[in-house]
Amino acid sequence: MSHSQVVVIGAGVGGLATAVRLAARGNAVTVLEASDEVGGKLAEHVEAGHRFDRGPSLFTMPELMEELDALVPQDLPGRPAPFRYKTLDRSTHYFWEDEEEPLIAWTDTQRMATDMEQRWGVKAQTVMDHLKGSKDAFDLTRGVFLERSLHERSTYRTGAAWRLLSRIWQLPLLGTMAQLNRRKLRHPKLAQFFNRYATYNGSDPHRAPAMLHVIPHLEHGIGTFLPEEGMRAIPLHLAGLAQSLGVQILTQSPADRILHDGTQVTGVLDKHGVEHPADLVVSNADLHPTYRHLLPDRKSPERILKQERSTSGVIFYWGVRGTHEDLGLHNILFSKDYQAEFASIAQTGSPGEDPTVYINITSKELPKDAPDGHENWFVLMNVSADPSQWGEEAVATLRRQVLAKIQRTLGVRPDIVCEQVLTPGTIESMTGSWRGALYGASSNSTAAAFLRHRNRSTDLRGLYFCGGSVHPGGGIPLCLLGARIVDELAHQDQ
Repeated sequence: MSHSQVVVIGAGVGGLATAVRLAARGNAVTVLEASDEVGGKLAEHVEAGHRFDRGPSLFTMPELMEELDALVPQDLPGRPAPFRYKTLDRSTHYFWEDEEEPLIAWTDTQRMATDMEQRWGVKAQTVMDHLKGSKDAFDLTRGVFLERSLHERSTYRTGAAWRLLSRIWQLPLLGTMAQLNRRKLRHPKLAQFFNRYATYNGSDPHRAPAMLHVIPHLEHGIGTFLPEEGMRAIPLHLAGLAQSLGVQILTQSPADRILHDGTQVTGVLDKHGVEHPADLVVSNADLHPTYRHLLPDRKSPERILKQERSTSGVIFYWGVRGTHEDLGLHNILFSKDYQAEFASIAQTGSPGEDPTVYINITSKELPKDAPDGHENWFVLMNVSADPSQWGEEAVATLRRQVLAKIQRTLGVRPDIVCEQVLTPGTIESMTGSWRGALYGASSNSTAAAFLRHRNRSTDLRGLYFCGGSVHPGGGIPLCLLGARIVDELAHQDQ
């Protein structure tokens, strides 16, 4: 096999994982990163002794990290130790204002289903059947929608495609996720519990297709995990693997232009004026700036670029004095009217007076992430991907609403000793995600999966795409799977 000179644009999870895979095949790989550190959205913030993971906080499908570990010989000089993580006995603590105790989503799904039956009267078997439906749909579709490129003809000649076609009638193909959960579960709070999974790719469960019912299986079927050094350990480990394979990672080196001769990529020009020759280029940058800024002389896929964006977020990073026994690692304080909340986001950009509040507290599992007697609260609310709406006044209003929600639901007001805030604007400027969208395009339509950009260019030989704004989508597992897809496509082309 001939080896290539490779340039990967962006040292996020997808870019680093792609670099590891391509370097493991013997290619010479350089990664260009605009910021001064690797990780993309998986950055961290440290203040007053509190450590916060800035971005994604849920870790599932750890086998994808183990798969990358297996590509790198254990005795290779400089190779980091194998990736280490905890298996958790629960995923999330769920709170409603009118219920005194949280619902704990145990890893033991039978235990969780029994708790739901005792609380709401919905038979445990109904919940178990619903979870089995999620597993069956995930298993049936993963080989086509997640593990291969939807845009390659070869995908539809695989055994996975034939199995999907022969059993497609078993999938929830009609209606929205909310309609499916309402019909199957017949209890508003239980439906809200399962509707929440649409937010895992920045979508509205009342508009997103029922097929997103595959998502709960990631958490309740495969399990919930936590890296032993926090989520920040994921990109640091990937960078260590890459560098042990000889990958050159250049931080503070933003790409300025993807170079080509009209039919084949020839390299990448960075903003320092340095040309990095390559016969294979992988863009892990958001699709919008990739076309608008890095490929301004090429025709852009306007239909894809103009798709509705996923939600963004306003995130408060609070160092909190005191400990709160009812709270776990992951916590959801649900709004009273989930549909009204999403309607408000669509119409005004804001979740309104009664937002659903997600609180991640890694010091519950990693005590060194906060001083003794303190907790590190990562507090996220879904908002529209529109930086122009989130000035100081809008953030201050949302902050008051969030504190009021916490007071009503938990009966406490957090004693905040330090604070940092991220908005759609700062997310965009720090990560390059267009408009601050957390997952690229939304999945608020049945065709959304097919409208995600392909992983291999049809216009320029040697150009590939990975990361959350292209197929198979956003979130850590999908970005790692996207890296595998790009590696396999590039290998076929060499």
